Amino acid sequence: MTVMEFEIGENGSCVPSTGGPGVGLIGKAVRTRVEAVKDRLGTPRSHEQLYLPAMTRIELLRDLGYSIEEIAKKCIEINQTRTERHETEQEYIAQMRQQQYEAHLLQQQMLHVEMQRQRQLYMQMHYQLQYQANQTRSREEKNTSQDNKRRRLSVEAMLN
Repeated sequence: MTVMEFEIGENGSCVPSTGGPGVGLIGKAVRTRVEAVKDRLGTPRSHEQLYLPAMTRIELLRDLGYSIEEIAKKCIEINQTRTERHETEQEYIAQMRQQQYEAHLLQQQMLHVEMQRQRQLYMQMHYQLQYQANQTRSREEKNTSQDNKRRRLSVEAMLN
């Protein structure tokens, strides 16, 4: 395993969630070494082990020669960055909700259109069946009326 050591200092890309200055790795590696891996399934360090409280970060920057004014300015910049990131996150969430809402509306509209189409198909089929039934009934009535005429004529012919 390659171990690379860096100096720690003010790093604008580090935006702590709790306030205070951003402290992180700076520059190029000051030392590099290769070590054998003793336990590849070792337990990762906890959040508490990796977290530096704001006062510790301020003291670290003071030890590196930063003035209180410089640290205060960095804290203001970090707070502004954190606020902008939060606003961007909220805008993104609002955008996603809007897209979900629009997708839901579109789905509802498509269901409505499909229901109308199904209703039209049903009505068309209903009218076709009704028309066919009327045609059949009309033919049957015509045949019945012709049969009745024939019977009447035959009865009249027999009576005469």
